[in-house]
Amino acid sequence: MWHSYNPPLSIKGKKVDADAYADEVGPSAGRPLNLRQIEVFRAIMMSGSISGAGRMLHVSQPAVSRVLALTESRLGYRLFERVKSRLSPTAEARRLYAEVEQVYGGIQRVNDLAASLGQSGAGMLKIVASASFGQRLIPMALERFRGRNADARVDYRSVTFDELAAYFLSGQADIGISMQPPDHPNLTSIRLAQVPVVCVMPKSHPLATHEVVRPEDFASAAWIGYPRDTPLGRALQPFFGDGPRCAAAVEVHSPVTACSFVQQGLGPALVDAWCVTPDQAAHMVLRPIEPQACVEIWATHSNLSAPPLLARRFLAAVKKTLEGVAQPGLGGAPDED
Repeated sequence: MWHSYNPPLSIKGKKVDADAYADEVGPSAGRPLNLRQIEVFRAIMMSGSISGAGRMLHVSQPAVSRVLALTESRLGYRLFERVKSRLSPTAEARRLYAEVEQVYGGIQRVNDLAASLGQSGAGMLKIVASASFGQRLIPMALERFRGRNADARVDYRSVTFDELAAYFLSGQADIGISMQPPDHPNLTSIRLAQVPVVCVMPKSHPLATHEVVRPEDFASAAWIGYPRDTPLGRALQPFFGDGPRCAAAVEVHSPVTACSFVQQGLGPALVDAWCVTPDQAAHMVLRPIEPQACVEIWATHSNLSAPPLLARRFLAAVKKTLEGVAQPGLGGAPDED
C-alpha cells in the first residue's frame, strides 16, 4: 500500500524534498497524514517494533523509522516511547489506533476491488462458515458454484459463531453460513434449512446395537458433549430436558472435533448430519435420536448494501445443494424452509 507520492517542492528556486520540508516547518503546517504513514503506524502497533513493522511491510527498518519520525513531526506529539527493546504506544497512539482499525477495513475493500477489476472482472467471493459446514456443505456448494463461475476467486474462512459478525463489519465477508443468525442491526440472516442431529459412535460401541438412541442411553460419562452456550449445546437442551444423567467426559466446541474424537474411540457424540463426511460415515455407526433434535442453517449478509452478485450466486448454489443431497446414513435430505 505504499502508493502515496510527495512531489519535490521549490522554495526560492531551490528544490527540496517534501518530507524534509515537513520536518522543518513542523506540525503548525497542519498537513494531514497520508495512507503510507497510517499503514506504518498500524504496522508498528501490531508488531510492537520498528523491525517487526519493516518485515510486515517488506521495507527496511530505516525506512520505517523515517516515516515514523515524519508522522510524529506532523502531529506534534510522540506516538511511541522506547521501553527496553520494544516500543510502547502513548495514550494518543492508542486512541489513534482504535480509529485506524475502523477505517482500515474500508481501505482493504478498496484494494480488493481494484485487484479484482484487473482480472477481467472475475471478482473475489469472501465466504465465512461454521466449521461443521466446511466439511461437506461448503465444498459441495462451491463445486456447483464454480461450474458456472469458473473465473471467480474464493476466500473461505472457517470461523466460530462469536467471530462471525466481526468479519462482516470489517469487510472480510460477503456471505456467511452458520447454525445461528448473528444478532446485529447491520446484518440480515435467512434460514435455509433444518438438519437432524444424529448420534455417531465407534463401530464397537454398545450403543451400535440400538436402532434409536435416547437420552437415558447417556447414563455414563464415556461420551462427548458440548458447553450449553454453543449452538449444538443449545440445540440439544430439549433432547436432554433437565440435563443428561451423567455429564460428558469430554466437552468440545465443534461437532467436527467431536467426530474426530469419536473416530479415536473416545465415545459417542451427538452431531449435525452435515458435519459427517462419507469417509467418516464408513468408519462409524450413525443412529437417529429420539426425541428428535435439529440444527438450523442460516445465511447471513450485510444489509448496508445489496449482496454482491457472486454472493447471490453462491447462496443459490447452497440452496440447490441442500435440496438435492441426502444425509449420510439417514436416507433423507434436509427440509428446506
